[in-house]
Amino acid sequence: MIASNLHLRVHWSRDRGRQRQEFPRLTVVLVIVLALVNVSATVLMAGSWASITNGMLELERSIQERLTETVN
Repeated sequence: MIASNLHLRVHWSRDRGRQRQEFPRLTVVLVIVLALVNVSATVLMAGSWASITNGMLELERSIQERLTETVN
């Protein structure tokens, strides 16, 4: 009877130790996933800014061309 209780306590403490090791691994995985998401979002945003900038430059050029055509 005492041996069975002792045996259960040993397994319970081992299981608790394993769970503690799992949480840091899970945290590391979550941090890596969030970092990858942030990097990909930054790359996509940089691409969007580049296309917006190009669009604004083209618009400015076309406005200047029309103004010079109107003046001439």
